[in-house]
Amino acid sequence: MPALCIEEYASEPTVTCYTAGPIFKKMKVLKKFKRRMGLAGRGSGTTNLPPLTFHPVCGDNVRIANDGKVARRTESFCKGIAFSNRPIRIGERVCLRLLEVNSNWSGVIRFGFTSQDPAGLRDALPKYACPDLTNKPGYWAKALSERFAEQGSVLFYYADSTGDVHFGINGEERGVFFSGVDTRSQLWGLFDVYGNSTAVEFLDPDAHLNNRVRIVNDLSPGSSTASSRVVPQAQLPPPQPQPPARTDAGVERLQPSMAQLALTPRAPDALPLRHYTHTAFTPLPFHRVRGRNVRLNNDRTVAARTETEYSHGYVFTARPLRPGERLVVQVLHVEAMYVGALAFGLTAANPAGLESSDLPEDCDLLLDRPEYWVVSKDVAASPQPADELAFALSHHGEVTFSRNGAAPQVFMHVDHTLQLWAFFDVYGNTSKIRSLGVTHDPAPPQQPASSSPPRRPEPVARQSHPQLSRASPLVVSLPPSPPSPPTSHTHSASPPPPLPAPRDPMSGHGTMSSVYSGAYMEPVSASSTLTSRGDLPVGPTLHECTVCYEKPVDSVLYMCGHMCMCYECALQQWRGRGGGQCPICRAVIRDVIRTYRS
Repeated sequence: MPALCIEEYASEPTVTCYTAGPIFKKMKVLKKFKRRMGLAGRGSGTTNLPPLTFHPVCGDNVRIANDGKVARRTESFCKGIAFSNRPIRIGERVCLRLLEVNSNWSGVIRFGFTSQDPAGLRDALPKYACPDLTNKPGYWAKALSERFAEQGSVLFYYADSTGDVHFGINGEERGVFFSGVDTRSQLWGLFDVYGNSTAVEFLDPDAHLNNRVRIVNDLSPGSSTASSRVVPQAQLPPPQPQPPARTDAGVERLQPSMAQLALTPRAPDALPLRHYTHTAFTPLPFHRVRGRNVRLNNDRTVAARTETEYSHGYVFTARPLRPGERLVVQVLHVEAMYVGALAFGLTAANPAGLESSDLPEDCDLLLDRPEYWVVSKDVAASPQPADELAFALSHHGEVTFSRNGAAPQVFMHVDHTLQLWAFFDVYGNTSKIRSLGVTHDPAPPQQPASSSPPRRPEPVARQSHPQLSRASPLVVSLPPSPPSPPTSHTHSASPPPPLPAPRDPMSGHGTMSSVYSGAYMEPVSASSTLTSRGDLPVGPTLHECTVCYEKPVDSVLYMCGHMCMCYECALQQWRGRGGGQCPICRAVIRDVIRTYRS
């Protein structure tokens, strides 16, 4: 008599079906669900392997306890490297519980694999696994996201035959953690009990994960430990003709809890417009080149960052943004557990010539590339789904930002004579955006032709002009110059030559006519040997940075124009260490311009 037999060996139920029909299809669906929830093993069986414990070789601040199952960092926040006591097979799950979490530190556990036998590393362990070890061949590790660093959380991970490392939290798979592991050699587990993760404990993956979701019990009513159960045909409900669409309903009858699972809803690819309902947009999709953690839809108008990542969500416009155009994007999804928000910038680098590996983790580092880059972080703090963000490039190089139809505000100035591609870093709590397209602003009125030569711009006092357009001069503050020594002119038939630049009698400032001038102006000291004009030194004079006193001055602060720091110290002063103010005049720093000696 045909029957359905369910046999369970250890933690993996094996389904043998003697009759084809809807029941067999339902069992296949349940088995796929079980595998998705982390209950089914991957790769070769590992039930005969000894349990994992920590290797006696470990960092200076690590103590191994509980028969090798617990690794606890006793002091500081580093020197917490640990290893597994034996090699780990391909597909074998490494299961750890975050036993203790301390909020006094920042950062969280790092984990991965190494092909180096820990026995030979007793006196060669650095402070950190990342990057001290991962910069060497044979080490692969990455930090867990801090939003998962909760006391009692259970982490599992494994490597597949292709070198991809998958991970999950509390029985739910989260996807590929990182790639590139060399699986041709033996692999030991690598851990760094770092930062707020102060103690971790090895768990038996089968015993722990199988207790989290009770699928096997639901499949075998009346028995929780049956090793073999035969269901006679008479006990099965008579087969009823059902359309294919009713298969899911049958699964609900076998497993009611599946219908009640709280799965994370997918963010929509479009939301109703609020402020641009009647606006005619010209489509402007994203470029095919993008960051490694972002995905585009088919028409490249929607950019969604990978769920388990918070950075490297770079997307570029498919063509340069022209002066007079306004680019509008809509926020589709946010992730409240992350900090930081969308970044916006403009670059003269054609995205077609970039690789994903060329793009840094921190978009501020783009400013160190040889191409022209301008970027602003957190342009839309605390975003909400359906927010409409507009970025406009004026015919004078001003870049304005508007949120939900509000009045646009100038937040950066760029060289509009270049071809500039707009780009976003879908970062932090902004996880998904949609490009609505561009609108066009009317061109500025043409100035009437004049036969007289253009006038040189006059110096402008920075206090009376908090925001300057590109046409406004950059006032560079130079130290006061002593008066030139008197000289005798016995045969002077002509007056002395004029000064090369106007001087502000109130401040002693020289004037540079363009923010983007390529000329380098040396700082002048009172002890410098001056020419007869009393403006520039005869020979080059190096000034030390007034902050670090080590590097020469090679930057100018915009808009006050002071040259008093090296480029690295100026960036730190701008980004918060000095409150974003010039250390000399306390003016707000709008930008830092690097200068070069010719």
